[in-house]
Amino acid sequence: MSLTVASLGSGSRGNAFLVESDRARVLVDAGFSGVQLARRLAELDVEPEAIDLVVVTHEHRDHSAGAGIGARRWGWRLAMNPPTRRACAPLLRGQEQCEDLPHTGLEVGDLAIKAAPTAHDAAKPVAVTVLHGSTGLRVGIATDLGRPTTPVRAALRECAFLVMEANHDEHRLRAASYPWRVKQRIGGSRGHLSNRHAAEFARELAHPGLGGILLAHLSQECNDRELALERVAEGLAPTAYDGLLDVAAQEEPSPRYDVIALARARAAAEQLSLPI
Repeated sequence: MSLTVASLGSGSRGNAFLVESDRARVLVDAGFSGVQLARRLAELDVEPEAIDLVVVTHEHRDHSAGAGIGARRWGWRLAMNPPTRRACAPLLRGQEQCEDLPHTGLEVGDLAIKAAPTAHDAAKPVAVTVLHGSTGLRVGIATDLGRPTTPVRAALRECAFLVMEANHDEHRLRAASYPWRVKQRIGGSRGHLSNRHAAEFARELAHPGLGGILLAHLSQECNDRELALERVAEGLAPTAYDGLLDVAAQEEPSPRYDVIALARARAAAEQLSLPI
């Protein structure tokens, strides 16, 4: 059995995440050009034609830019909710295989995909969970959060692996060169999650079966890898979380993270820590 997660790249210039099992390959978002998507998939030894499903979380181009061309060039099956599909109309030409992403979810191979509404300034943005039928382990992918909504909190609870936004440091955002209205948008309740709020959310979601957290969608100007890791690690400290904590880079794919191995390692460590 296998269940892995990899980032093709994450940040304001593009986002895409690959979830693989023995029987399916799913992309969550395709926010790069066709050329970039092919290059980044090649770095993970994946042919674009091998992708079984692409879930588009919302229409912003850093999440959707390559969805249409991927569907036309490689026969990708696209899934998104109707408001997102309408907002993505400029990327689509009508011949793509595009289906609704229903509230009840959909299945591909041994993976079951569900969506939960997020608070972000898009048509109908969602976070995504992917359930592995063979093990019952769940992967949660939640970027562009603004704030953690009740549905997102419920969806991400008890996940074995989390991809979670840690977009900006609040002090750096205030000092940034952006116009004030842009700062208000980024830091607002329909914008992006700060390091501080990401740390609080990670602490809320930590549990013994959580094997890994991948921080994503970092702002190039208002954040950096070390700062995000430090802040979220501080937030997790009271939980005694000792699983993987990493950051997705913008310019290159991440390694593949073995969700099953990470979850088992955490569970074993938890058992060893119990008093006899």
